[in-house]
Amino acid sequence: MMKFTDLLSTAIATAHHRAEMIASRARLVAAADEARRRITRDLHDGAQQRLVALALRLRTAAEDCTDLDAARDSLRAAVADVFEITEELREITQGIHPAVLSEAGIGPALRALGRRSTIPTTVCVSFADRLPEPIEVCAYYLVSEMLTNAAKHSKASAIQIHTHIDGAQLHLVVRDDGIGGVNPAGTGLSGLRDRVQALGGTFTVDSDQRHGTVGICHLPITVPTQPLW
Repeated sequence: MMKFTDLLSTAIATAHHRAEMIASRARLVAAADEARRRITRDLHDGAQQRLVALALRLRTAAEDCTDLDAARDSLRAAVADVFEITEELREITQGIHPAVLSEAGIGPALRALGRRSTIPTTVCVSFADRLPEPIEVCAYYLVSEMLTNAAKHSKASAIQIHTHIDGAQLHLVVRDDGIGGVNPAGTGLSGLRDRVQALGGTFTVDSDQRHGTVGICHLPITVPTQPLW
């Protein structure tokens, strides 16, 4: 009985230590994001996608030079994109998340990313509740990075984004029908995996050259954010 009690105590202590470690890592991420205003990552994951989309739009306009009306429409849309990107950069440098994320939550923010994607994108969000800020920010930039990678490398014709809540977890899937071959250990995806793991979640990428790329993320909804001190 004494040995069993010791083992039980050790198991409880280990579980408690793991929970404290996860909570501590989550608080550190939240504090670091607040202190640094997330400038580096937000520029990479947010504005970069917009700039890629703008470049593709301008290339389309160049190819449509024989059709002046189509070229004018593409250039007008590109000008509008420039103003939007400028505003987004201004917000980021002031430490503000994309306005739609801060004001409306992850559902509308993901739909906005889908509309801006250069690849036809379907977005399915099965809930309307607001989530803790670190969870929403992590999910937003994960999807943004996946869309950026797809636009640059996948040659996909369609992307699907599905997210739902199951119990105390947010489940997020981003799937494209492109050529696959993504390196899961790449710098961008590794950074996303670190962010997800710091919040106690998991992020995996399967990029089969026959079936495209799928990224699957599970995030616990309740994230401790109280200060360490």
